Amino acid sequence: MDIPGAVATLATAVGVVKDLREIDIGLDKAEMKARLAELISSLADVKMALVEVQEDARAKDAEIARLKAGFAIKAETIKFEGFSMLAFEDGTPRGMPFCPRCETMDGNLIHLVDARGNDCQCPQCKSIYASVPRYLWER
Repeated sequence: MDIPGAVATLATAVGVVKDLREIDIGLDKAEMKARLAELISSLADVKMALVEVQEDARAKDAEIARLKAGFAIKAETIKFEGFSMLAFEDGTPRGMPFCPRCETMDGNLIHLVDARGNDCQCPQCKSIYASVPRYLWER
């Protein structure tokens, strides 16, 4: 159920409450129990919808935080020999480059790791790159 559905269900529950308030004392217990059951059911639906909305909001907040962190790292990168890399304060390359495939296709900055010979491999997508520039992480 989405937010408009939750609001509609809540409106129904409020309508039932108004009806209950206006019920004549002489109304039989069966009618009263039926109205209360309808109210409880409507409120349970609203509660479930709000839990779903809360979960969706948390997931979106986590995705926003992940994207912000990615953009912060991206701002610190330089292009060097066709690869995106971190840089020292003076602009010289630092460490291992990021996987071009993951950066382009997924928007993820995944550092390449050493593989056989002079090759490097992405631990995420398993792409292999030859003649990859490697630099020190610290000075």
